[in-house]
Amino acid sequence: MATEAARAALARKALELYLQEHCGERRWRYPAAGNDVAECDIVDLMTDLLLLASRSGHDPCTVLRKTQVHLDAEIGQRC
Repeated sequence: MATEAARAALARKALELYLQEHCGERRWRYPAAGNDVAECDIVDLMTDLLLLASRSGHDPCTVLRKTQVHLDAEIGQRC
């Protein structure tokens, strides 16, 4: 299994590709000081992934719950 760092790097690539497609639609999205990733960009990508889940016949709330369980198992972070 890939390391947490490798998986985060892959997620960054996915986010960068996503943002390239939406470059004309980005308005006020700026990263917080000392951070090179804007939280709202991550939220937009996650929202669109949940829309994809819904359109693919999956329950977005179930996907979120499973994601929370995975996050807790991976890094001990409860949301």
